[in-house]
Amino acid sequence: MKPLLCCANLTMRFGGLTALDSLDLDVLEGEILGLVGPNGSGKTTFFNVVTGIYRPDSGNVTFDGEDITGLAAQEIYYRGIARTFQRSRLCLDLSVFDNIMIGNHKALHLGFWHNIFKRREFKAEYELFREQATQLLCALNPELADRILKPVGDLSMIDRRRVEICRALISRPRLLFLDEPSAGMTPDETRQLMDEIVALDTDGQAFSLVLIEHEMEVIRRITSRCVVLNFGRKLCEGAYETVTADSQVQEAYLGRELEE
Repeated sequence: MKPLLCCANLTMRFGGLTALDSLDLDVLEGEILGLVGPNGSGKTTFFNVVTGIYRPDSGNVTFDGEDITGLAAQEIYYRGIARTFQRSRLCLDLSVFDNIMIGNHKALHLGFWHNIFKRREFKAEYELFREQATQLLCALNPELADRILKPVGDLSMIDRRRVEICRALISRPRLLFLDEPSAGMTPDETRQLMDEIVALDTDGQAFSLVLIEHEMEVIRRITSRCVVLNFGRKLCEGAYETVTADSQVQEAYLGRELEE
């Protein structure tokens, strides 16, 4: 498989703090990559740099052969990279459908003329987008599709996470970043959501997935490769069994044993 995303020598500083330190990281076509490391190791900063929230101090990001370093978040979204956030960004008073459509704004006709005077086209687009949103919801949980016009604030945490994932997928991205999707959920809910993500059928649209997750059992079950960060640097990468057996990884998570 060829790399879809290539990050070379990425460095990001906040004053005297180096959050990413000359990081090299590739994401392959169609893989599920686990990004792990202790709190403060640079995982979310990496997401923010790639998706255009932060501009790196040095290094470059290449997506599908195009240099996207420093582009605005909207430009990166248009090129096919989507994400979720650790903290929910849903609009609780809006319906499930409205929240999902926020993630599809590049396909929406938002002009006054179109929506007021081209009502037939507007209705046809509405029906198309509602069908697409319903299909995504059904792919995760068919029962949630029946609540597509209900306020998101009425949903459980796992259903809200499903809506966030559907909102990221509605634009048909080629690369999806999930930032701790299990946050706020029980172990059973986490297991169920991860099973749904792995089995997700996006109508033949393949995408690569990068997952930040502290639940190592989740990483073990669904990732094909892991990258471990610590203090903004890559400690190691490889299969789950390989990285968890690495002495540097064990030290980063568990600390160094004191000598007598």
